[in-house]
Amino acid sequence: MKIQNVVILANPSRSEIGSALAEMEDFFGSRGISTCRVMLTSTVSDNSIRVPLADMAVSLGGDGTVLSCASILRKTGTPLFAVNLGTFGYLAKISLSEYKFVFDSFERGRSGLDVRMRLKATVFRDGDPVYEDSALNEFTATAASRARQARFSLGVNGTRAARLRGDGILFATPSGSTGYNLSAGGPILDESISSIIINPICPFTMGARPLVVSDSSRIELQVDEAGPEMILTCDGHEGVPLRAGDKAVFEKSPVPTRFVANPERNFIEVLRDKLGWAGSPVYKV
Repeated sequence: MKIQNVVILANPSRSEIGSALAEMEDFFGSRGISTCRVMLTSTVSDNSIRVPLADMAVSLGGDGTVLSCASILRKTGTPLFAVNLGTFGYLAKISLSEYKFVFDSFERGRSGLDVRMRLKATVFRDGDPVYEDSALNEFTATAASRARQARFSLGVNGTRAARLRGDGILFATPSGSTGYNLSAGGPILDESISSIIINPICPFTMGARPLVVSDSSRIELQVDEAGPEMILTCDGHEGVPLRAGDKAVFEKSPVPTRFVANPERNFIEVLRDKLGWAGSPVYKV
């Protein structure tokens, strides 16, 4: 694939961002590729940033920066080149020492794209849609008041599945299975699988357990009339209030996020190194 122009979306809070940007712009410039830099704010306002059309977008930061970039590009399908300023992450799998090799491999056709499904949510109030967005990792619906339990009903493909109480519930993609879902006791899914995780958060019953359903499923969450207001959050960013009687529908988004694949690293290697499967986990103090 011939790349002619690149937009670099960078996290300015990283101390090494200046030198990394200069090096990367020199690298692309030496190949006759034009670049445009966009500095992110690491806030919800990043979602409204408009970036110029490009053959490829570079995410320069960590996994949080990748989520912001994926949200900005969620309607374009622009390939995302995710460079981690540390070593590597679950999403930002290309380290700064690897990016030149990975880019050359991609441009010469030796490696391809890693296509990840996104999850779309639509909120209906009195039958009318009032909110729509898509997530790369997960949507969470939690009680707006920490002092009260959320109360809601859950349906899958038109079948009533459960009526639950608890801290809330999350709906995760395979990419998001190693994020909040994992902390909440959910399963790790191979990132190449296209499916949806339904994971109750601290449910007030022993019978509620995480469930993996097909990516063709239509999942409905209805806030109980007797329960408190809930908050729907998209990939950790501020979302939308869910009032009593509101219905949120979750289904596969028609537009995925496309990552430039790192041929030197695969899913199992990332899990092994990040989770310490090769030995005891290493904890940073």
